[in-house]
Amino acid sequence: MPASRHGWSQLELKQLQSLQLSSLPPVTDPGNAYLANDAAAALGKKLFFSSQLSRKGDMSCAHCHQPKYYFTSGKPVDGKRNTPTVVGAVGSTWQFWDGRADSLWSQALFPLEDPTEHALTRLEVVHVVLDYFLDDFKAAFGKTASLVELVEEQSSLPKQASPVNSIENWHRLTKAQRNRINQTYALVGKALAAYQARLMPAVSRFDRYVDAIVEEDYISASQLLSPAEEAGLRLFISDSGRCVRCHSGPMFSSGDFTTTAVPGSHRDEGRLAVIAQLSSNEFNCLSRYADKGEGSCDELIYLKTDGEELRHAFKVPSLRNITLTAPYMHNGSFDHLSEVLDYYNRSPRNGLNHTELEPLYLFPFQLKQLEQFLSSLESGIAPSSVWGLTHSKEKKE
Repeated sequence: MPASRHGWSQLELKQLQSLQLSSLPPVTDPGNAYLANDAAAALGKKLFFSSQLSRKGDMSCAHCHQPKYYFTSGKPVDGKRNTPTVVGAVGSTWQFWDGRADSLWSQALFPLEDPTEHALTRLEVVHVVLDYFLDDFKAAFGKTASLVELVEEQSSLPKQASPVNSIENWHRLTKAQRNRINQTYALVGKALAAYQARLMPAVSRFDRYVDAIVEEDYISASQLLSPAEEAGLRLFISDSGRCVRCHSGPMFSSGDFTTTAVPGSHRDEGRLAVIAQLSSNEFNCLSRYADKGEGSCDELIYLKTDGEELRHAFKVPSLRNITLTAPYMHNGSFDHLSEVLDYYNRSPRNGLNHTELEPLYLFPFQLKQLEQFLSSLESGIAPSSVWGLTHSKEKKE
């Protein structure tokens, strides 16, 4: 195959390399000192798949984040919004579609106390840890002072068996007891994050294609991407496609928030609705329960708190393994990638005053090329065998 088919300018080649998974910086979280701790990850895996962490004993994190659906639910919505995958989520500061958590460990705590999800209180979560995961907890975090004291006084702690008396029981506790419970509760989030941080996408055909181009191995490059896929890649980074404006970097996401006016967006304020609560979240990057590791909380400190562009804005999702995560958009509006691409091509306003999309005016064959390129980003989870995982391309359940 002649090299001419794979001719890329130096500027384009640099852009392609910036999209490679190998360009992903080391995963860190200044608020979670246990992110790379294997014992914490092992505990986190047990917690992730445990239905004991729910009021009725019938729901786990994996209930909505199912491995066979690439850690989504496979449904348009669960409750209010579509369930995003947790694979690769550790690489993003903001979590959830609206970014109401500023770390993966903080995010993990929200569903546990959400009355529409796990429906527990943090004291109940601590009781579950003490009753069923104590040895794993000690292996991950050691015999912390808080843990030792909670074990000693567990029999005297209220169970908070129902939401009706949960607030009353919380205030029956001393300030020191509440602090110990919060410290232990935060560690539950950090264990869950340590497990989820190991769920990363594998190297894709696209990544290997870029390596082949850099090495001028054009025979391999021709085998890795078809002519249509390569044409889709050119569109993806071009001024005509404009995809890379938002879907940039190794995870094919800027991690920022955009207003795309998908059908039904007018009923959801998105980013704007959660801005006020970010700085007051007791488990955020600046909280007393965050570890003070290397790094900073600049994104929280210099948070943009107003602006019309935040209204109905949602986080830009990763496109890696996008073929495994249908339905699409924050509210599951579209079942197929072709529908998403057609929507972006038309860019209707759907009644919103502000949208960041502009019509692309691409031809149908170009939209098909883009869709074919996106299929080259499918790679599954790496390394899935280590954690006993399956996804739709490995095992159908």
